[in-house]
Amino acid sequence: MTPQPVRTRSWLSLALILAVVVGGQQAWSWWRNTQAAEQVRTLSQTGSVLMFTTDTCPYCAKARAWLNGNEAHWRECNIDREPACRRLFEAQGSPGVPLMRVNGQWRLGFDPVWVGQALQSSPSGSSSPRP
Repeated sequence: MTPQPVRTRSWLSLALILAVVVGGQQAWSWWRNTQAAEQVRTLSQTGSVLMFTTDTCPYCAKARAWLNGNEAHWRECNIDREPACRRLFEAQGSPGVPLMRVNGQWRLGFDPVWVGQALQSSPSGSSSPRP
């Protein structure tokens, strides 16, 4: 049978390693989000970021809060309220919202890192959110 102090040290070592790994992941995530926010803030222009939303989508609300909180220049197209937005949304064949169009590139769901990368790319008009 192992003496109690050795077992306690093993658990403490494991807890310390776990804390370092989780802390490192959190720091990496924070850094990537900060970099994306800076890219979006500096590169977004009127018309370059369009987000299709609905009134009841919680992910849309989070994306809206992030874009507004990071001073992005973007436009919302609510498919519940605007028939033109509904037609454009349906023409894309997307299964849900938020649907993002950034510099002509489409993506289902909101990812600030992707928005920053799409803003760095040349505008295109040929991509689609369809798989």
